[in-house]
Order: sequence, then structure tokens, then C-alpha cells
Amino acid sequence: MCQASSPGTRQTAPLRHHKKRFSVGYDCRNTLVDMYSKCGCTEDARKLFNNMSERDVVSWNAMIAGYAQNGLGKEALALYEQMKQEGVQPDNVTFVLLLKACASLGALEQGKQLHSDIIKRGFQSNVIVGSTLVDMYAKCGCTEDSRELFNNMRERDVVSWTAMIAAYAQSGLGKEALALYEQMKQEGVQPNNVTFVLLLKACASLGALEQGKQLQSDIIKKGFHSNVIVGCTLVDMYAKCGCIEDARELFNNMSERDVVSWNALIAGYAQNGFGKEALALYEQMKQEGMQPDNVTFVVLLKACASLAALETGKQLHSDIIKRGFQLNVIVGSTLVDMYAKCGCTEDGP
Repeated sequence: MCQASSPGTRQTAPLRHHKKRFSVGYDCRNTLVDMYSKCGCTEDARKLFNNMSERDVVSWNAMIAGYAQNGLGKEALALYEQMKQEGVQPDNVTFVLLLKACASLGALEQGKQLHSDIIKRGFQSNVIVGSTLVDMYAKCGCTEDSRELFNNMRERDVVSWTAMIAAYAQSGLGKEALALYEQMKQEGVQPNNVTFVLLLKACASLGALEQGKQLQSDIIKKGFHSNVIVGCTLVDMYAKCGCIEDARELFNNMSERDVVSWNALIAGYAQNGFGKEALALYEQMKQEGMQPDNVTFVVLLKACASLAALETGKQLHSDIIKRGFQLNVIVGSTLVDMYAKCGCTEDGP
């Protein structure tokens, strides 16, 4: 026979159940804030956030992320100030999100203040926070500060190295980016696909063909040659170094090709004075069922302008209208330029 429960026992079970229900509901609200934010509904996310009876660091991070990821960096930073006023302690995720917001805004002074808060709260040794700091300073135009931070990091992983390589590459310091890669190899850190993409872009901007070839060798050794983005960037690098035949061979051997791959080769032909070949490649692109984008049309219109190929330009104009790119500002400007360079003042196909 089951024994009757004591009054104390009868009260305990429902209390445990009540706490569990509260916990699940609380977690659900955080998840809902995150869901609304990721769907671009930041106002709905904020209403839900404001109506939460209790908010922990996860709640605040979800809302800060919502603002930061929807291009509302100022709102994210303002929310951090409110978070501090309410006595909620930020964590490493909070700082990573806020530093990215500063980087996107170019908000150097606020980034420096965050750096100060990071040191005060003991997050300076966190690898991800450190890497994001390096990136923030670089995107705010302070590559020397980025390097100093990088040099002083106690622990550096591939993300840290890639952040510093990106800092150099995106600041027009391609030689420094390539030199850092050599140091990275010496220290035994394995690059990833992002590392290679950045380095290939540095080679392309420098016209550093031999270093680009060495990178291709490393890419094959490390097994990144089948990565579509790396493959596209290799095609682009060879084309920008004037090796259009090598670029075409690479393109032909790609196991998978997307619109970016096609654009890279089309641009390669156009930028090396092979406008007819660029236009022929567009026809092949259509035959293979690949949909062009606004970049494709801009490159092709420039090829028409250089060839004074008015009829082909008009056909492209027709394709642009069919595919809905006529309202794109850059496409529209390039169309005007193409017609003008073909000696035609009319702007219709």
C-alpha cells in the first residue's frame, strides 16, 4: 500500500513543478527575443524584452545581438549603457557583439571605452574577445593598435591570426599580411579557408603572382582547393595578375561553380581587355542555367562600353529589365555610361 504523503511533501512537489515552469517560460522569452531579432523584427523583440519581469545577461545579449545584426549598432551600444545602469554584468558574448557594432560604425572612441571595460572585468585574456578587439581597431583604421594587441595576446588561435591578416589586407597592407602568414606557419598555426581568401586578395591587389602560386600549393596541401569561395578567389587572383589562361583552367576544373565564380572569370576577361570573351562567357553562363546578378551585368556593360558594342549592350539592357535589376543604382549608372560610350543618348533597349 502506498502511504499517504505528509502535508509538507504535498506542498513540495507542486512548488518544484512551479519553478520548472517559470524557468522554461523564462528561457522561452529569451529565445523569442532572439527569434524576432533574427527575423528582422527588432521592435517586436524590444517590446518583449521590455515586458520581461526578469532579465539576465542572456536576455540582454539577445537584444544587443538583435540590434547589432540588423545594422542598429548605436541602439546596441545604448542598450549596453542601460544594462550597466541596471547592474547586469556583461560576459564575453556581450563584448564580442558590442565590439562588432563599433567596427561596423567605425566608432573608435566607444570601442576604446569597451576595451577599458573588458580589462576591468578581466576578459582581456579571452581569445575570442581579443580577436574581435584586433578586428575592431583595424576596421576603425588603427592597424598599429591592432598589431600591438595581437602581439600582447597570451593565446592566439587561427581566428586571432586571421583577424590580424584581415586588418593588414583590408588596410591596403598586403605585404604585411603575407609576411604575417609566414610567421603563422612558423608558429605551427593551421590556416582556414578565410585566411586563404584574405591572402589571395592581398596577392591580387599587389599583383604578387609568385606568392599567389605558393598559396595555391598550400591550399591544395591543406585540402581547401574544393572550397567554392577559395576557388573563386584563386580565379580572381590569377585574372588580376594577368594570367587569364590559368584563371580559365582553374574555373574549368572547379567541381562546383556559383555566380561568384562566373563573375570572377567574366571580370578577369573584361579587365584584361578580352571583352568579347567576357560576353561569350555570359552566353555560356545562361546556357548552363546560372542566374546572373547585378555584379555580372555591371562587368558586362563595362565590356560593351570598351568595345562600343551597342547592340550587345541593348540586349543586356533587355535582360536587366527581365531580371528586375533596372532599379539597381550601380547597374543604372553603368547603363548610362555604356550608352554614352557607344555614342547613343537614348537609354532604352
